[in-house]
Amino acid sequence: MVAASELLIDTGATAFKNGDLDAVVFHSPILVHYVLTDGAAFGQLAAPTFQYESDGTALPSDSKWIEPINQSILKFREDGTYAEIYLKWFGESP
Repeated sequence: MVAASELLIDTGATAFKNGDLDAVVFHSPILVHYVLTDGAAFGQLAAPTFQYESDGTALPSDSKWIEPINQSILKFREDGTYAEIYLKWFGESP
């Protein structure tokens, strides 16, 4: 097995596909997308998420979209939509 501490996902995916790596540990949403698309023939998710982390969105500090995005995320969390989507993609509750 080969390990790398600072492996970029495109480099890791290529090394995994070529058989140079036995496993890749990375952000769940990106790995889920990989195994559902380009990597479907090469790999599968082996375990649930090791550590849950919230992701963020970067916007300019004066963006008119900050408040609408924050309100949408809050609404999705409060009405259960976020948990529903998370469960659909990751097979577990957030």
